[in-house]
Amino acid sequence: MNTLIVDDHEIVRDGLAMLLKDSFPITSILFASDGREALQKATNYKIDLVLMDLSMPGGLDGLHALREMRKLLPKGKIIIFSMYDEIDYQQKAFEYGADGYLVKQLKSDSIIRSIEQILKGKKIANEKVIDANIQDDVWKSPFSPREQEVFILTIKGYTQVDIAKTMNISIKTVENHRRNISKKLGTTNKRNWLEFAQQHKMLEMY
Repeated sequence: MNTLIVDDHEIVRDGLAMLLKDSFPITSILFASDGREALQKATNYKIDLVLMDLSMPGGLDGLHALREMRKLLPKGKIIIFSMYDEIDYQQKAFEYGADGYLVKQLKSDSIIRSIEQILKGKKIANEKVIDANIQDDVWKSPFSPREQEVFILTIKGYTQVDIAKTMNISIKTVENHRRNISKKLGTTNKRNWLEFAQQHKMLEMY
């Protein structure tokens, strides 16, 4: 499998390369530090898998590079690997042809599992399978991915302590997420939270 890693930080490129070599049958790995260089590599070489950052120098960011990359690699798997977890970025990435969207905060084993699923043909956003039939409704969620996870776990009856342990975050962070969720929904009533989740088919992702 020929792979292209696109990121302007050498330490990220090297870390991903090591992770991929240890976990997949990699034939070759190419590197690019910006969108234009990435497109040049995709034009001149056969690429099966691309992992690409969003924020890069040179006037051509990851999203715009992604749109052109998809034209060059219609059968390749293209994964956005970014520090940004906002829903808007994820939605735009899939609209432009991404096969997956992973945030850099994910642990190595989570990244590997997600890439394995993407290589099998599934669309993955931060470890969650995005079904084509529910994708549009899912993107209407006003939450960040972390807020959404807290939201779903709360609906399922997890306590703040349970959520903190499950997500490996502090109880204070859970409280902050819940506070933000309440502000965005305009209610602290958990029945209303459940109705919102059902309306937007969010439970189908979990």
